[in-house]
This record gives sequence, structure tokens and C-alpha cells, in this order.
Amino acid sequence: MKPPPDIQSESQLDAMAAALLRELPEPPTGAEARVGRRLARSRALPEPRRTALSPWLIGGLTVALAAASAAMVLRARTDDGTAPNAIGRLDSETVWAGRRLDGVDLTYRGAGEVAGSEVAPRINWQRGTLNVEVMPGRGLDVRVQTREAEVRVVGTGFTVKRDALGTSVEVRHGVVETSCVGEAPVALHQGDQVTCLPSSPAGLLGRAQALQESGAEVALVAASLDRGLALTSLGDPIGAELGAMKVEVLAASGQGSAALESAHALLKAGGSARADEVIRLAAGLAAEQGGCATAAAWLLDLGPTALEACGQPPAIEPAGR
Repeated sequence: MKPPPDIQSESQLDAMAAALLRELPEPPTGAEARVGRRLARSRALPEPRRTALSPWLIGGLTVALAAASAAMVLRARTDDGTAPNAIGRLDSETVWAGRRLDGVDLTYRGAGEVAGSEVAPRINWQRGTLNVEVMPGRGLDVRVQTREAEVRVVGTGFTVKRDALGTSVEVRHGVVETSCVGEAPVALHQGDQVTCLPSSPAGLLGRAQALQESGAEVALVAASLDRGLALTSLGDPIGAELGAMKVEVLAASGQGSAALESAHALLKAGGSARADEVIRLAAGLAAEQGGCATAAAWLLDLGPTALEACGQPPAIEPAGR
């Protein structure tokens, strides 16, 4: 008999079963004694009729039983000793949807997951808006977690919104404790609101882009860019994009000298995929400040022929790279 197409050898089956078994937690105290007593009782029963099984079927059953045992143990154990809820997906990107837990009502438009136990549900919210209503007096430990924040609540109503700007928390009634990443927890009361900023360079780049698209003040956009640059370097791809965007933002706000300084630092670091774009922008800014004589060094970075428009000989050191 040929083995099933998804199983190639007994050694692979053994390896799969061993990997699953290694994930199982240690048995509780007294488990060995209980198994021993059950084994002794089973030996006293009449021997069952035996049916020959192929090695492939035996191996498949071994893997399946190991996986089932692991799942049973994981479902049966939580931090507080209660039976946990099965992990459930919250996914409704276009319309509002609802889900009811024991003592907790969720309405949402976005995506996330629910795990934990009946008395301690854990909601991993990924994007969109989530409204939470917790029934007071039930002793529930409800937590909503995002990449930027953790919200802990016992009996209240609040809204968590996660988008490119970060994670914002608004309390409708009651009190919640919110912890932004890297900051101390703060208590929020009815009507209070806080926004936890992205904590990664890529997240802060996304925040800066979202702020710019919404027409936010230049200072807010620049602050997100500087915050992201503080977490990385201009030689990193994300850092280079943060640096290039900073040059654009400073140039658009009339801060030509600061933009040229940022452009020089970015090009000196190297590795920017937008180097030529930054050089052209810097050359234009330099020309506005001092004409061709000032712009010539930037134009040389684009090649000797770029100086022909100014009538300058290519005997000038490049300004950028």
C-alpha cells in the first residue's frame, strides 16, 4: 500500500509527533499515578479484538492524537484556572457588527481577535473602531491591546480606534487605565481621550503621511518624522524615506535652509531610493537662494551635463554624495 501523498516517511511522522509533544506543558502533580491506576484497570479487562493497521495509518493517528492532546490541554488551562473562550475573529471592515461575551458587548468596524477566559477576555485590536461595554459589578478583567497601547477596564464603556495616526481611546462612562507603549499608565474618566502614537519608524512614517494628507500643521508632520528618525538611521530604508519626506515638508513650508541641511545629511548617509528626487529639490532650493552659483554643487550630483543650464564648468565638488 502506498503512503498518503501528504506523508512521505515514518521518520517524518515521528518528527512531527515529537514536535507536537514538545509543545505540551508539563503534566500536573499526580498525573503519573492516575495514569498508572487507569492502566492497571485496563489490563484487568478482556483483551479487545485487534485489527491490523498499516504503519502509515498508525503514524497518522499518532500525529492526530498528539495534536488533539495539545489542543485539549491548551483549552483547559488559563492564568486564572478557568476555561478560556475559543479564539474568535472580529472582522467587519465595511459595516458595523456586534458580538456578545459574558458581561461584555462589542460593536466594531474593523479587525481583531478575542482570546482569554470568561472572566478575563483579551481583545487584540488590529485596525478600525471598537466600542466596548462592560457590565459593572461582575469582577471582569477586560483588556484591549494594540501595538501602541493597552486598555484595562472593570465596568465601563469606551471606544478604541486604531489607524495610521495611532491608537486613540475615548471613555464614554466609567474609568479605564490606558498604557501607551513606553509610558506610565494613566486613568481616563468620562469624556477623556488619549492617543498613543505608533512606536516603530514605519508606523511613524505612516502617521506623518496620514497627517500630511489630512492637511495637518507642518509642525505636527515634522514631529512624527523626527520621532521616527530618532528610532532609526538615515541609512535604513525606512529612515531614508523619513528623511526624504522631511526634506519635502521643510521645503514646502518655506524652510529652505533647513531643507538643504536635511538633504545633505540624507545624501551623505547614502542608500536613499529617492536620492535623485531629493537632489533636484535641493538644487531648486539652492537656486532660489543664490542662483546657479549656489545650485551648481547640487546639479553636479546629477552629472556634469546638468551644469550646462547654468553655464558652469564641471569643476565643482558635489554638494550631496
